[in-house]
Amino acid sequence: MREEISIKEESEGSTAKPGHHFGEYPGAPYGTTWESRTECFDAGVHHQMEPGIHGTKADGAFSIVVSGQYPDDKDYGDTILYTGSGGHKQIEGGMREQVRNQNWSDSGNEALLKSVSTRKPVRVIRGYELDSEFAPWEGFRYDGLYICKKAWTEKNRDGHYDICRFTMERIPGQPPLRRRSAIVGRYKSLPGSVAAQPPMPAPQNARQRIRQQELAEVNKMNSFLDS
Repeated sequence: MREEISIKEESEGSTAKPGHHFGEYPGAPYGTTWESRTECFDAGVHHQMEPGIHGTKADGAFSIVVSGQYPDDKDYGDTILYTGSGGHKQIEGGMREQVRNQNWSDSGNEALLKSVSTRKPVRVIRGYELDSEFAPWEGFRYDGLYICKKAWTEKNRDGHYDICRFTMERIPGQPPLRRRSAIVGRYKSLPGSVAAQPPMPAPQNARQRIRQQELAEVNKMNSFLDS
């Protein structure tokens, strides 16, 4: 039996804290995009300014952000191999370097671990710096609901530290994910459409401008090699 998307699970008049909501968040349908994490926070879609997991040990995870800060993350679109939180330090370029083991007592890891047993839907927000064709060119985009199917511990890609790992599976029946095209700022056409998606708005900050310049250079080199 196919799992159905849970759009609203909280009753009218709920006194839950902002963001403590399973399923699609009111006023932020699939594909909604924000310029920054602050806007995501203000919208209530991901009610954490910095951590990538929002949830509680008792209830499970309400939302996660996949933004490219953890090099062990793997984004296959409908399946995401997600790295837990903790044991890292910030390094140049906004990336996070693992400096000690992760553990299940971290509040974010506890929340996602609980989601494995509850099977409640988790909102997934992708960030522009994620190294994935499914990432937005700019800002942060709500990409639908996923179920946390599995949790385990393994060594990080350098083999030095333990990390908590999660398999996130997209719930069927949602709109198709957008994919980046080879042209910077544009997306591949969606099923049933012959036209490529329009370009995204101009970058809003220095990091986004640098990212766009780097991608432009890559496209330029690819065009040269193909000629």
